[in-house]
Amino acid sequence: MQIKRYEVLDIKEAIKLIKRDLGEDAVIISTRQVNKSEEFGFFGKPFLEVVAAVDYNEEISINGRDREEDNKKLNYDLITPLYDDIKFLKDNFESIVEDKVIFVLNSKFEEVKSMLDELRFSVDFLKKEKSGSKIIDEELFSYLDRLGFDRRISVKLNDIFFKGLVLKNFTPSEKIEYFLKFFKKLIERRLEKKTAPRSTADGKILVSLVGNNGVGKTSSAAKLCAKYIFEKNKHVSLCSLDILKINGNEALKNYAKKLKIEFASIKNTDEFKTFVSNSDSDVIIVDSFGVNHNNLYQLNNLAKFFDIYKGKMKNSLLLSAQTKSHDAMRIYESFNNKIGLNSLIITKVDESYSIGNLAGIFLQSDLTIDYLTNGENVPENIEEAKLDNLYGLFFPKPEMR
Repeated sequence: MQIKRYEVLDIKEAIKLIKRDLGEDAVIISTRQVNKSEEFGFFGKPFLEVVAAVDYNEEISINGRDREEDNKKLNYDLITPLYDDIKFLKDNFESIVEDKVIFVLNSKFEEVKSMLDELRFSVDFLKKEKSGSKIIDEELFSYLDRLGFDRRISVKLNDIFFKGLVLKNFTPSEKIEYFLKFFKKLIERRLEKKTAPRSTADGKILVSLVGNNGVGKTSSAAKLCAKYIFEKNKHVSLCSLDILKINGNEALKNYAKKLKIEFASIKNTDEFKTFVSNSDSDVIIVDSFGVNHNNLYQLNNLAKFFDIYKGKMKNSLLLSAQTKSHDAMRIYESFNNKIGLNSLIITKVDESYSIGNLAGIFLQSDLTIDYLTNGENVPENIEEAKLDNLYGLFFPKPEMR
């Protein structure tokens, strides 16, 4: 048997040399990764040590002496590298240890330096907070401006987002990407607060729709009825408090007829109480009359109906996706102060590129977003608000041109 040792950079080079020297029948006996010592000792470049062997061809005769000489050479080839390694370690032990210690100390020094840099940044941040100066990220503000976010809301989000964060090495796009993940978490947490619809004393679920004129209460009421019937398998009734809009009542009558559900046009609080008491339905959807949120008289009239089932009715505020941020908060405060609100339904989302303008009411109120409507068709143009569709409305993908 002939055995040969190779020092190569990789196994491909070893196979090439083995085939050249020992032929196609050669086999690899062992391989090991070794650091090649250079002038820097312990930190030399790595190489691969490969030992290969091949059986002698029986047609080739060799005498015993040649075989003995080959065995001696084999022993020398195998032992010499070990001897060289041991001698090197012995001669360079002190320098190896010293280099290793220096390397470890340098690594620890870099870790400590990094920690100090972060601490220094945090101290600077606290100083700015104390002095009233804020960390402002103009790229982020410009991005939110384009999506319709009110600048005051952007400032608050900016303060929350950057609090305690070290992002000095982030590019503008990386900061925005990180912010989007942060906002997605806010949506997720808000959706976790969704509550089940309220029930009356006899177990009926009452869901009312309130809002300004023209936000789509009538069609949304019909869509909700269909949602409860077809998706939640509930027995549903529908009533309208829209006593001033005959056309609105006629539209709801037609919707109720198509859905084959009970419908009533309510003129006063007594009729409202009687309808709810006599209904055999699991769910009663209440479409209220349109109210100008700045009109105290209209708000008080609406409140008379809602006082009957105060705390036992889920009151949903409808807002158009195009409502301005400041107006949305005013509308919310007006209705909430008079009747108490539980949830939000955003209508006409198909008419708006982004709902960033509603970020304020989403973040500053206690309301959860229950549904989104995107057209007039009943029952298909309504969907439950979930993480993906809400996130897509706040931060739509750029339009292709």
